Amino acid sequence: MVDRSNLKLNDTIEREIEIWRGTVHGQAVWSMYHNGSSYESICDLMGINYEEFCEEAEG
Repeated sequence: MVDRSNLKLNDTIEREIEIWRGTVHGQAVWSMYHNGSSYESICDLMGINYEEFCEEAEG
């Protein structure tokens, strides 16, 4: 099971899915998020820096 404990990143991903609903991009993000892709690969698709979310989660 994939770790989805980064609440801020989850919120960002879910917002991206909602904004892009009905598009190929939105479906791709949704599919990756719900089918166990890593946060890193989802962030890469979304064009955001995963490391920024890691640092915030650490402290």
